[in-house]
Amino acid sequence: MLPHIQEEFARKIFTKEKYEVFKNRLDLACGMEIAYRVAEMPVFVSNSFKKKLEDAAVSIISQCTNPEFLKRSEATLEPRYTVPNEDKHPIFAVADFAVTMDDAGEFQPKLIELQGFPSLYGYQYLFAEEIKKAYGISDEFTSTFSGLSDDKYVEILKTALLKNHDPDDVCLLEYKPEEQKTRPDFLALRRLTGIEETDIMSVKKEGNLLMHHRKMTWVPIRRIFNRAIIDELDEKGVELPFSWQDELDVEWAGHPNWYFRISKFALPFLKHESVPKATFLHELDAVPQDVASNYVLKPLYSFAGKGVNIAPTEADIMAIAQANREHWVLQEKVRYAECVYTPEGMNKVEIRVMLIWLEEWDKPLPVMSLVRTGRGPMMNVNYNSFPWSGSSGCLFGEG
Repeated sequence: MLPHIQEEFARKIFTKEKYEVFKNRLDLACGMEIAYRVAEMPVFVSNSFKKKLEDAAVSIISQCTNPEFLKRSEATLEPRYTVPNEDKHPIFAVADFAVTMDDAGEFQPKLIELQGFPSLYGYQYLFAEEIKKAYGISDEFTSTFSGLSDDKYVEILKTALLKNHDPDDVCLLEYKPEEQKTRPDFLALRRLTGIEETDIMSVKKEGNLLMHHRKMTWVPIRRIFNRAIIDELDEKGVELPFSWQDELDVEWAGHPNWYFRISKFALPFLKHESVPKATFLHELDAVPQDVASNYVLKPLYSFAGKGVNIAPTEADIMAIAQANREHWVLQEKVRYAECVYTPEGMNKVEIRVMLIWLEEWDKPLPVMSLVRTGRGPMMNVNYNSFPWSGSSGCLFGEG
């Protein structure tokens, strides 16, 4: 972390007028007003800490594709949600790290969550582009991991999404995409790659093909970038015009099975210094006496922080039916460091490392970051709606 650069930004570079210019530029770049709170500043991160994040993310996501873990994670695949023709590894994966401080006073990343599901790969690229322009930030600070240039990042992203297909033959598949808070990302991806949204309820099945409407006619979908979250579909009682189990003549840019395999389910199996201890609730011998102060209770499949209990009691744990305990984990609580200066007080930070893993590569590649920052007990943007908090991104350098 670069606290001296962060303070210099807040005191000498930031103005309310520049912030308004930035937000307006970002809305224009994305093609719509952004519904969640965008923080006033980027988070400045040293290249040495960037390397820690990269190494941890690659190790963790790679572990989720080894034969032993794949065998164990078969338990996550309910038959009704299991999609045929699974790839040997995910194309998209993310790992969320809290910024913590060790006993020696050094900043360290600690894993909070992970998923084999795409994130805001388009939006975060535009975020970095527009915040640097609005505040006049030097190009010495970069927004990508792995030494990627901006052009190389977009090239890799287009390959992951389109492969060798025309954008009209590919779709970003989502439930009511026009109503999703993440729609700025959908529009950013359209701008960067030409891929457009398709409502999952608007497709039709013909034989083993899925069809969508493009240029006044029905055309086959050759490749799907799936953004539909099964939790939401279930919660809203959505009946799809096809079955996940169908043998479809389609490629998946991010096979749906990885959403289940690489999830909180993986936490108890991971071996890395950045991973806090986690235990499946049904394998818990006894509730720790310090459970409320030193543990977090998490449902395996949820999004946007839903269902997470940051101060669980023994009564909370005992209230979960025995039959449902395999769907919960108890994880050691991570202590976020107050590491980012703002005029309102020191912020805590969670950094999402976004990875791409192309078919021909032997390991995933960290490419882009997403940041949640604030002074509250949770880092999700739903919980950080006050000044100098919310959604942001990293700028890497040495100052």
